[in-house]
Order: sequence, then structure tokens, then C-alpha cells
Amino acid sequence: MKDNFEKALRFVLADEGKFSDIAADRGGPTNQGITLGALIRYHAHFDYGDFDQDGDVDIDDIRLLDTPEEAAPIYKRWFWDAIRGDQLPTGVDYVIFDAAVNHGPKNAGKQLQKALNRWGLDLKVDGSIGPVTIKAIVGHDGFLVNDILRERDIFYGKIVACDPSQEVFFRGWMHRLAKVEANVKTFI
Repeated sequence: MKDNFEKALRFVLADEGKFSDIAADRGGPTNQGITLGALIRYHAHFDYGDFDQDGDVDIDDIRLLDTPEEAAPIYKRWFWDAIRGDQLPTGVDYVIFDAAVNHGPKNAGKQLQKALNRWGLDLKVDGSIGPVTIKAIVGHDGFLVNDILRERDIFYGKIVACDPSQEVFFRGWMHRLAKVEANVKTFI
């Protein structure tokens, strides 16, 4: 829903934290949940203030990303808009936004589509949240959040099954999922 971006962003930022560069984290260096790759993509498309003074976006630019106000335009463009957050129902918008930040927008879209298919729909699971997916939500949105959370839980399990080195993050992911489940109640 259009009015939910700022509230959803506050919850996401509370989970994302400050600068991190953990070797086992496949996302690489991050600050406030923004990866170096996301910052490079954002900067390639938009002017981003004082960043890139030397002509390249690098790890030092991630370290400079200090405030939620600096991160917000990136989250809006590359995550909220990518999942059509303004068109999703209240609650579903937050859960899918958090999934997009944590798993990427395409995976978040697939989780939404799989959750809808649990209701007997036959959506193509391609990760694209387009008009067909948006229309399919009508009549299911009140019950959809639990199924999306279930799909996220399954997704985390598959990550660890495919790459056991990621098990170190599993407890944190489950904690995040529990927080999302509690936070979504403030939207509904």
C-alpha cells in the first residue's frame, strides 16, 4: 500500500544494522542492508549526492551510507518499487518488501506466487509481480501473510541445504522471520 513504505522501511532497517563485511555472507559488504552491488546499480542510474567523488563506487562508499535518509531512496527504487509495494495490500507489502531486501525482489516475487498457489491458484512462478499476480491477491490477502512466511522459511532451509556454509546465518534468519511475523500485525 502506498502509505506503508516508510513504516516498512523502519522495520527493515532495524533488522539490517550498520556496516558489515562478513566473509561468509554472500551479499558482501553492506551498510543498513544496502550491498555494494545495490549501491553500484543505484548510482549507475541516479545521482546520489556526495558518493562516487573519485569516479567509482566502492566499499568506502558503503561505509559512508550512514543514515536511513541516505538509504531510503535505494530501498524505494530497488526493492519497494521492484515488488510493486504501492499496489500490494497492507501487511503483504511489508512482508514481501522485507523478503525482497533479504532474498532479492525476484525471489520475493516467487515466494508470493508460491504462497498464492497454496490457495489453489495456478500462477506462473517467475518472480515477476505483475498485473496477474496483483489481481490474484484479491480475496486472499488476509490469509496470505502466513503462507508467505512459510515460503520464506522453506527458502532459508534450501539455502542451507545447498550451501552448508550458510548455516551460520540460519538462527538469525529465523529470528528475523519471527520479528516480521510480529511486526506485520501492526499493519493489519
